[in-house]
Amino acid sequence: MNTLLGTLLGLLALWMAACCFCGYKRRFLWFLVVLLGGLGANLCWMVFGLNARVLEVNVLIAQASAATYAVCAFAIGLFVGRIRRKWIESRVEGS
Repeated sequence: MNTLLGTLLGLLALWMAACCFCGYKRRFLWFLVVLLGGLGANLCWMVFGLNARVLEVNVLIAQASAATYAVCAFAIGLFVGRIRRKWIESRVEGS
């Protein structure tokens, strides 16, 4: 794996972790900011780095896939956050 591919995969993992964290903390507006920032960065990479046109089918599929990854990461964060909150609420205090 070359350096560029490793960097891109690392940025994807960081972006998905940010989406998951937004879900965990229930920050819907921040998720929208992170989502649009990631989609914008992905589009810039494809247009300027790969010389693709904005409305090519492959670009649109990649953008839809990235949006789906982000929504799934956000949903996982929401789910984990809910489980954690319910776990804390169900604690038995003192005995």
